[in-house]
Amino acid sequence: MKDVEKKPIVLFIIDSLEIGGAEKSLLEITQRFKKYKPVFLTLYKGNSLLKEFEKKNIEVITLNQKKSIKKSDLLNQIQVHINRIEPCIVHATLLTSCLISRKLKKRGNSFKLINSLVNNTYSLQRYKTLRPLRALKLFKTQIKDFISAHLVDSFFSNSLTIKNTTSRAIFLKKDRIKVIYRGRNPKSFYYKKNDKLKKELFPDAERIFLNVGRLIPQKGQSDLIKAFAIYIKSTKNLDSLAIAGSGPNMKNLKDLAKHLGISNHIQFLGRRDDISDLLNIADYFVFPSYYEGLPGSLIEAIFSKTPIIASNIPENLECVNEDTALIYKKGDIDDLCQKINYARDNKFLLTEKLEHGYKYALENFQIQEICNIYEREYGNILGYR
Repeated sequence: MKDVEKKPIVLFIIDSLEIGGAEKSLLEITQRFKKYKPVFLTLYKGNSLLKEFEKKNIEVITLNQKKSIKKSDLLNQIQVHINRIEPCIVHATLLTSCLISRKLKKRGNSFKLINSLVNNTYSLQRYKTLRPLRALKLFKTQIKDFISAHLVDSFFSNSLTIKNTTSRAIFLKKDRIKVIYRGRNPKSFYYKKNDKLKKELFPDAERIFLNVGRLIPQKGQSDLIKAFAIYIKSTKNLDSLAIAGSGPNMKNLKDLAKHLGISNHIQFLGRRDDISDLLNIADYFVFPSYYEGLPGSLIEAIFSKTPIIASNIPENLECVNEDTALIYKKGDIDDLCQKINYARDNKFLLTEKLEHGYKYALENFQIQEICNIYEREYGNILGYR
């Protein structure tokens, strides 16, 4: 136990521990640390993953504040814990936490500061989807980001796409940004036959098309439902579409399915803890996003060797390409429908693509190697050899 206490401390500041890609990835990475002790500090209410962190003996400090709290009061509360913990590194994730961490650095704290870029926050596609007032608010945040970026010692980016977009948006030199992909444990996605789950969820389905993701417009589930409706009406088969995830767009998506007359072909599974099992019983995985950070669920599909249909956004193409998946033009419902039809008729031809994709994933997305990269970069930032 004494050896554990002697390890240099990395304090992770994050908005909350709700179930999201960034939060789950940090749990996977930090539980494997060997050289550093991770401590998490969450700012706001929402800690669905807290028990998962506690199971891995990771200390979590929860401030449980409302987002309306004065910034100065929030900073004072964080400072108390920094004084007690004395971290050698503060590593902030998600934009709000990153901006707050810079204010802490500005106070004269001696820790090294890392900010993680996990969302394509300033992409043109995102700006296009926002109403004018929301776009103006984002632009003001972009200015704050630009003004305070010099306080950060190093940036970690989930993808090359995010690195390039952020570099242009806040005039950040690219050599200050290190691309470190999200990782997954391949062993968690080994094939396990699960007829019971398949019979429980899809008793009559000939084939199962699976989508996993938060139910928000940028994830493209409405495109998927529209394409699937065309597919079902033209083939008149018993295939099912399963959408696993929760979010504010749930009602709209259900209404769309009902309007298109395919409610009996679609199952909204809500938030699930058995994604690896769902991937094992799925015949195909469909990922129609308009923009991403780095899509963790797409990496999971690769490791499960489930045939993939994905939109051609740059973030997806860092994980898959024409050699490893069926790629369609983002937002093109007819093209998506064609790829669904092709997948149905040519599943045996996709085997080679799966093997190429799995090999690439082993080389780039293995969780232990991602963890090793984190610890090496911490050492470089601190000047350790």
